[in-house]
Parts: sequence; C-alpha cells; structure tokens
Amino acid sequence: MKYYVLFFFVLFLCACTGDENSSSCSVSVQLLSPTDEVTLPFEEMEVVLTNKDQGTVYTSSCASDGVALFNVEYGYYTVAVHYQSVSGIIFSGRLESLSLLPEQGEEVMKVQLQLARSKINALVIKEIYYVGCKGELGADYQADQYVTLYNNSDETVYLDGLCLALVDPMPGIVSPWVKYTDMKRIPVADMTWQFPGSGKEYPLLPGAETTIATNAVDHTGGEYQHANSVDLSKVDWGFWHVSLSKQNIAPGVKPLNLLLNLNSTAWMYSFPVVGPTFMIFGFEGISAEEYVNNPLNRENRPGASNKTKFYLMIPKEWVIDCVECVENEANANKRVPDELNHGPVYIPEGDYSGKSLIRKSAASTNGRFIYQDTNNAAEDFIVSEPSLKK
Repeated sequence: MKYYVLFFFVLFLCACTGDENSSSCSVSVQLLSPTDEVTLPFEEMEVVLTNKDQGTVYTSSCASDGVALFNVEYGYYTVAVHYQSVSGIIFSGRLESLSLLPEQGEEVMKVQLQLARSKINALVIKEIYYVGCKGELGADYQADQYVTLYNNSDETVYLDGLCLALVDPMPGIVSPWVKYTDMKRIPVADMTWQFPGSGKEYPLLPGAETTIATNAVDHTGGEYQHANSVDLSKVDWGFWHVSLSKQNIAPGVKPLNLLLNLNSTAWMYSFPVVGPTFMIFGFEGISAEEYVNNPLNRENRPGASNKTKFYLMIPKEWVIDCVECVENEANANKRVPDELNHGPVYIPEGDYSGKSLIRKSAASTNGRFIYQDTNNAAEDFIVSEPSLKK
C-alpha cells in the first residue's frame, strides 16, 4: 500500500512542477548605456517588471554587466529602470509593452533596454491643481485650475520667452506619438503660451515661485461663490479666454502671450480633469515666431484620418520640466519619453475632489526649500489640499 501512496505522491510533485513551468518564464534584461557614457554603476540599479493585467511587480538588481534576471508569470509587462546618481544625473529607461507568452518557447527571453541620460532642472513644476472641485449646489467645477513654477536652484532664472503647454494627446487613449514615433519631438496640444519679456524683465530668484491660473479670478466670492474653490485673483500670471478678450483675469494679474493656437474651436484654455501632461520649454538658437511659423515644425497625429489638424512639435531637448498626470493606475498611458518623465502620477480621490499635486520637499538650505526632482512624477509628488486654498 505504501508504494501506491509514494507513487501518487511523486505524480503529484511532477504535476505541480509541470504547472509551475507552464505558467512562468525566464527573462534577461540587458541595460544599454547612453552613447556618451563609458561605464555606469549597473550594480546599483534595479529593473522593475509590472504585469499590466494583474498589477504584479517584480524587481531585480542588475549585475555589473547591466543584466537583470527574472522568472515571472506569462503576461503583458512594462519594463522600467530609474536611477539617480549622487551628482544629480538621472539614468532611466522604459518599455511600455513586453509580451511574455507560452508560444515563445522555454528559452530565456532576452530584452534590451536603452537608458537615457537627463539632469535635475533649475525650474520645476512645484504644484498643479487640475481636478476641479464641487462648486455651488454640488455641481462639477473646473474653471479654477492653476500651476506653480519654482526656482529649485541657487541662481536666478529668467521667465522671459519661456513657454507653457499641454502635450497631445489628452488622457484616455494610447499616444500614437509614443507608439509610432521616436519622440525626438514633443507634440503640443492646441495652444502654446509664452511669458513676455526681452530677456531679463521677469527674474525668478532662488527659492521663489510664480503661479499661473487658467481663470485668474476669486472663485470663492463675487459672481462665482464656489466655497470649495480657490481665490486666484492675486496670482502672478493668467492664461486667458480668447473670445472674451482677457476678461477672466483680475486687475494686477499679468496675461501670458498666446504664441500659437492650432485649434480654431479652442477658445477657453483648461486642463483636462482626468490628467494633463504639462511642460515648460524654451526656444534655443531661433526666435519663437520663426520656429512656430515654419510648417516643417508642425505634424499630423500619426495614423489620424484628419490631415488638416496639425500639432506644434518641440525638440525634447528644449523641455525644461514635464509632469504626466493621469486619471488612475489603470489609465496610465505615457505621453512623453522616459527621460522627460519616468512614471505618471494621479489623484486617487478623482475628478472634482478639490485635491492638488504638490512636489515633495527634499531638503532646506539657508531658509530655501529644495524640492525633490527625479523626473519621476509618481515619486516626486504628493496629493494635498491646494496651497492657495483659504
């Protein structure tokens, strides 16, 4: 009798082993250095595989040759690495879609992941309030959005000529730019806004900040009376409603210049409450007017049937800072290359929750805050009450 028991026990072990082998696979991820880097501290880097359906996260440290080994369940994955050196240089890489399926065989799946090099910015997006709130009588209200920029360095930054814009596409769809192009140029969604000035008219001192509102008025009083909102009548700058001739900017608030509008139906500027990708950039070696008026710097969305709709394309090297905001973890489609932003961030409380995204404070020196800037919005920002809320 004991032989029969032993026999069935062995069969059971074999079955379990077979199930394990049939439901998992081995993966080798090889990190590739940027072309201008000779050696990197690969052994200090970690590679992360995330199952896009199950949400399961696998982490593996690299060997000195830049190889990380995994044994994971079959499925569809993202592959990512993000490393910041003590000198502030950032190395990061990301693959949005890696298929690990049984029909690929039992051999080790070999993947190469190209690293990109970037650096900490002097001018950063400190806060972005975009989800709106519950307005008067509980109605959804989103006219009270704003963004705050901060000088995170110990030198004066000049705002003159710098531009603000949203990145195409809006949330909810996979970016055709990410899917079909090399993303050497970043597409602007409709309107490009620019700070005025000829060079040194608008300085931002070390540790100073400036706020730009989509509607620079007091949303809590006057004709608005939205008690859950914010007073934006005292901010520094305002976007403006094109068809209203700047009427939604309170006295004393300076209007930005509308440099370009490639959507004839877009009259009011607002951030999508489900998550904007917001960027700051400047023109290098060419005037803004000359660049935006050159048709070679405009493109159709890849694969779009509408060939009359164009987007201004900005070289990614001109981008000073960028934050990707998404609706939730399930809708986290990236819209910019990894070196501009590694991981998107979202507000769990959702639309019209009245919450804001504020950058984490990393240190304080001589009374000046230094904010965390790893080019990874998912790690750099926290969810909070808007800083301008009464």
